[in-house]
Amino acid sequence: MSQRKMFGEGDLKKALAAVDAKLGRGIRAYLIGGCAMTFMGRKAATKDIDIVFGSTEDAKDFVGAMLLSGFRHLRRITGPYSALGAFAIMEDTDEMGFDVYDRQVCRCLELSSGMKSRARLYQKLSNLEICLMAAEDIFLFKGITERDTDLDDMRILAEAGIDWKTVERECLSQKGSGRWAYMLGAKLVDLRAKSSIQAPIIKRLFDYADVDLLSYVFGQIMGKDERSFKDIFGAVKEKYNYSETWTRKQLELLIRKGIVGKKRVGRQDIFHMKKDR
Repeated sequence: MSQRKMFGEGDLKKALAAVDAKLGRGIRAYLIGGCAMTFMGRKAATKDIDIVFGSTEDAKDFVGAMLLSGFRHLRRITGPYSALGAFAIMEDTDEMGFDVYDRQVCRCLELSSGMKSRARLYQKLSNLEICLMAAEDIFLFKGITERDTDLDDMRILAEAGIDWKTVERECLSQKGSGRWAYMLGAKLVDLRAKSSIQAPIIKRLFDYADVDLLSYVFGQIMGKDERSFKDIFGAVKEKYNYSETWTRKQLELLIRKGIVGKKRVGRQDIFHMKKDR
């Protein structure tokens, strides 16, 4: 099986200029992934261009301009690329690929206000304003995908220096953050094993993911009702076969996190969910 072509900064700029010439209005695009790393000087070349837009209208007009400049829709999407949830996947005759996203990347990360504020202007063409996402946001994006080269790209970004707190904050601010925290934590464990890079946020990510899962589990049991410990433990025992000690320990953890409330009624402890998770 032949390897896909790699494209350098000159190739990428030429392609974007060709699309710009076919646009009929001003559009702002955010580059996230290998292309952004190439424009940053962190990679010599990339296989694909991951490009994100702030609205469906912008994504649609950009794809229309791509069609006019010689790109076509890639109809056969296989492997890990099939799960990316792109607005469109485009390719030209030289096999240069564009993964075009409408606000949400890989069915998970939203183009947040924080991401927009951290992005920097790379080039302003006649109609197309090209912004590069911050290294921290590219790192996060690669931390929740499963493409073969993502771990190497994460190593490159980490070795050049990133703000771990920014990565953590953005991950935990996203919708479905418990899932992304676990995925990123697992990827960072792999990165540590492969490259000896010690990410200081691994434990916090896993702790957050654990609490998020516990919140979901107990939320399913309690709903919006007040429940006695006896009722809660009965449900936990039936569904998961965990002990009374385990159940009390997890409830106390959720109380400390402000997710569960407890009050004493007679001789019973009564619990309720304080937050919808």
